[in-house]
Amino acid sequence: MEIIGQEMHLMNQTFLQALEKKDKQAVILLARRQIEAGATALDVNLGQNRKLGCLTPWLVETIQQAVEAPLFLSNYVLSQQRALEIHKGTATINAVTANRTELVSAMKTASFFGARLVILLVSSACTPVDAEGRLNLAMDVLDVAKETGFPLEHLYLDPVMSCRPDPVSWSLSGGLPDIDLILDSIRLVGELSGHRLRTIVALNNTCQFLDGGARSASHCRLLHLLIEAGLDAVIMNCRDQNCMAVAKKTRLSLAA
Repeated sequence: MEIIGQEMHLMNQTFLQALEKKDKQAVILLARRQIEAGATALDVNLGQNRKLGCLTPWLVETIQQAVEAPLFLSNYVLSQQRALEIHKGTATINAVTANRTELVSAMKTASFFGARLVILLVSSACTPVDAEGRLNLAMDVLDVAKETGFPLEHLYLDPVMSCRPDPVSWSLSGGLPDIDLILDSIRLVGELSGHRLRTIVALNNTCQFLDGGARSASHCRLLHLLIEAGLDAVIMNCRDQNCMAVAKKTRLSLAA
């Protein structure tokens, strides 16, 4: 399973300050400590901020001069493609929705640069409330990939794991998402493509309102279940030693 380090995002004040000051050493430190902790790739999440998005090429150069790791880049690079041009190895564009028009355009750009693509299993016409709805969107993605000739092995599908929306269910669940829905979605996507499609989730999208210790414990429980369901990649705090231990132990037990 791929473990993508999450620390380079705008909610991380250390990263934001390094970005605003163009502090190379601070960026390199963030990159190195995630790789040393066991990350196999790094997420560079600048959201939709156009001003900071312009710094993506500088970030790519700075990070890849210090560590040998593929990067997950915000979808800003679909329109401002310099970062894709200079990226060493295979970049991943993170992410686009399952809207057909958006998919066709993103797949053409990703294909041109030999990049991978993360697709959120939501669209402007459909925000699925169950695993079947997500599977239907996954089938739409497969159809577009076939039409455009985009290799399935270069796709990651994200079933979009998030906190429960209403206060009552959130309270009853202890802040955890509807995990059974996500687990079923991961299994179904794997079966749909003969496991050629990869699945990915962002672990930090859950349990956001829990304190540090409770959040780590919840992430550990979720991660174990997700890996058992067949998850291929996770964006997470790879410096959470408890979560990393769970990832290693679960992978070893499944391989035995």
